[in-house]
Amino acid sequence: MATGTLVSSAPSVEQGELITFTYTTPQSSVTPKNWVGLYSDPGGGPVDQSYVGPSTLWEYTPLATGTVSFSTGSLGPGNYVAFYLANDGYAWLAEPVRFVVRPTPQTPPPVYQGAFGRSGRGPSQFSSPAGLTVDARGQIWVADTGNDRVQAFTRDGRLVRVLAGRFKAPQAVAVDHAGNVYVADTGNNRVVQYSWWGGFAREYGAGKLDNPRGVAIDTAGRLLVSDTGHQRVARFDTHTGKALTDITEKVSSPQGIVSDGAGGAWIVQNGRAASGSVAVVHYSGDGKAIGSIGGGQHSEFGGLSNPAGVALNTQGDAYVTVPDYGWVAQFRTTGPYRAEFGTDGPGALSFPLGVAVDAQGRIFVADTGNDRIVHFGVRA
Repeated sequence: MATGTLVSSAPSVEQGELITFTYTTPQSSVTPKNWVGLYSDPGGGPVDQSYVGPSTLWEYTPLATGTVSFSTGSLGPGNYVAFYLANDGYAWLAEPVRFVVRPTPQTPPPVYQGAFGRSGRGPSQFSSPAGLTVDARGQIWVADTGNDRVQAFTRDGRLVRVLAGRFKAPQAVAVDHAGNVYVADTGNNRVVQYSWWGGFAREYGAGKLDNPRGVAIDTAGRLLVSDTGHQRVARFDTHTGKALTDITEKVSSPQGIVSDGAGGAWIVQNGRAASGSVAVVHYSGDGKAIGSIGGGQHSEFGGLSNPAGVALNTQGDAYVTVPDYGWVAQFRTTGPYRAEFGTDGPGALSFPLGVAVDAQGRIFVADTGNDRIVHFGVRA
């Protein structure tokens, strides 16, 4: 007789949302290889406590009590059942739990609204633009990687500022609320800070970073840096320049970063250390992984291949650039995939890297392969 318990976080979830199970079992039944497996229902799973076929998803549950979460992005809509099972076997530790995965509603993708820039070295021209951000005044800052500089523009493409002379292949840029500019000076393995008026202020991580590819400022005023070569996200105090505690949990080949506006951040991963998959992982302010989007999903409904950049709007949407596919994937921050865009017409993208959203919800994408910045808008 099963003496433990298994409880789901919800009886029904939208495809792509996390579902979490809380489990308990007597200490006498604890082993490192107790596990929870998800199966189709009916007909799936060890209903008679013996093997009938492989699980759809599974995770070990090595404690006497705890939680385990699954992204449902790889599960088709339908009925499922979760089993809490003993020691890599099929004996029940608790009564099974049934749940439903609902289909994701169709969402019209954002539409092309214009572009600016072209190939070249002159002012307002680009060579392989990579990261970009939008500041509090609505200016678009672009890491003009191939030209070893950073340029700032109005949203209609009028050049307003150029930072140059110190960089080697910069790949990302962030601006804080005071207007200070932080540049991932990738080829020089450092981050450089400029004041709001354009003067050099400070450098971070010189000699200690390896291939930094993303920067962001969180709501605590900390500088976050994707230290890609060291498989970590380094954090610095922007008041003193001192290094703070790194983010390392489930970090693998970090790329773009964006603040979540609540003390945490979303970080693009090109191969999560815990699972080998790619995803955009959500972290709390203390550096703990608390959620993800895109992991385990097929390319037809939000799968990611070497994702590069991420941006958020205020309505709970996340936009992720997927250079391998030449589009931007749109998700809810709770996990469900919504749409992709930039696939055809005048807004067709080639190897997009950076993405940013302004206060009005307008989406700007570094169309790296076409040496331009493309502007998309959400349908009314």
